[in-house]
Amino acid sequence: MNEPSPCDVLIRGRIITMDTNRRVLSDGWVAVTDGAIVGVGTGPAPYQPRETWGGDDHLVMPGLVNTHTHLVQGCIRSMAEGTRFQERLFGFYYPMTGACDEERSYWSAMTPTLDLLRSGVTTTTDDHFTHANKRSMDGVLRALTDAGIRARAARLLVNDPLAVPEELREDIETALSETDRLAAAYDSETMSVTASTIGITYVSESDLRALYKWTLDNDKQFDIHAPSMMDGAYLKDVRGWSGGSFEWLHAEGMLDKHVIGIHAQNIRQGEAELLARAGASVSLVPDMELILGMVTFDSRQYLDAGVTVGLGLDGPVVSYGHNFWLGMRSYLMAQRIGDSARKLVRGDKGHFGDELLFGSAEEALELGTIGGARALGLGDRIGSLEVGKEADLLVIDLSTEPTAAPEGALLANLVWSGGPAPDSIDRVVVRGRTVMRRGQPVQVDLKEAVRRANEVQLELFQETGCDSFLRRGSTWQWS
Repeated sequence: MNEPSPCDVLIRGRIITMDTNRRVLSDGWVAVTDGAIVGVGTGPAPYQPRETWGGDDHLVMPGLVNTHTHLVQGCIRSMAEGTRFQERLFGFYYPMTGACDEERSYWSAMTPTLDLLRSGVTTTTDDHFTHANKRSMDGVLRALTDAGIRARAARLLVNDPLAVPEELREDIETALSETDRLAAAYDSETMSVTASTIGITYVSESDLRALYKWTLDNDKQFDIHAPSMMDGAYLKDVRGWSGGSFEWLHAEGMLDKHVIGIHAQNIRQGEAELLARAGASVSLVPDMELILGMVTFDSRQYLDAGVTVGLGLDGPVVSYGHNFWLGMRSYLMAQRIGDSARKLVRGDKGHFGDELLFGSAEEALELGTIGGARALGLGDRIGSLEVGKEADLLVIDLSTEPTAAPEGALLANLVWSGGPAPDSIDRVVVRGRTVMRRGQPVQVDLKEAVRRANEVQLELFQETGCDSFLRRGSTWQWS
């Protein structure tokens, strides 16, 4: 008999591999050494581990991948309630996030980052575009690093006079110089810094080309909100383009495998196929769509065209909580609502109970793990539990999770209930290292993070006067 091979950790339980065959191993194990998966199987494991995690009543699955958010918005979490888009953008978003220096950005970003980790997100993105203080994004990157989450962070340039106040505008030389500085300081095995802008109409054409070229030269991702709020009128009135946003990017030679389109709703016929041919990916943000009452959400066009699709949560100002399980549930709900709305517009009759509704918990989990990993260009490293991939995973204790019982429809239980409670997630693991245990971060003091986030918001209210936007829709008497 062969001697068992040594490994750092052996994780036992029901294994959701998310591999090509979507195997679920009832009596399974995953072996990890030096942060990488060295074995996956069932029954007796041919390994001698230094540690053993999990057990018969545990579920082991790939870590969740959030493909979009704005973490500095932690300081304005949920303040969108009772406000209109332009009112909140110029009324408190720009003033409050623009007043964040490195330290304030650190604590503003820390609470939504811990939110993500507590729900089992092991990889997140971040889009940062308020640079009145050039060290503001340093604070966000430090928070991500200290929390232990994997991240792809984009430094966004915005300088169009119609899109951003003068004090927040930058020139392209400053933007690229600062991106170079951040990439040199923070790029690592679990962090990648890139350049971009919010949307194609938030900067000049020449600046957009320079940002795109930087991503090509550095083999990084080009993260673009498309179509963005301004595109409809701006592209036609200012740039003389009557087509769609992705059509414009394609016509200008800026649509390829480096591009990930954010939100990507209300596109023109044929644009999904255009993205598929270009090898671009999209990040759908259904949680925000539902919160803002949008009924046009449509993922089918991308899935049918073969586009790589991931899911994102947007920033805390409009995606108030950062529980990614709710984002996966929102994906299914938003598509079903969108399908119903489109039927009504067409004059179709309503539901009679004999039709199958869109999607499944399995599909939502695919987009929330391997789909998101591929959308970020990380599909060869994370997103599934396979030999050779990095050990980004969750260990869930089903014995303490009532929403998972009875477990005949286990995955539907978890997705539709909003996921396991944080204290039922025994471990959140990034590259083989435990960063969260039963709702408690390993590397950060949770109570201090909450306390400091509250202090930062109060400081910003005092400086900006933006507390006038709080509770705009409330009829309660607050004292």
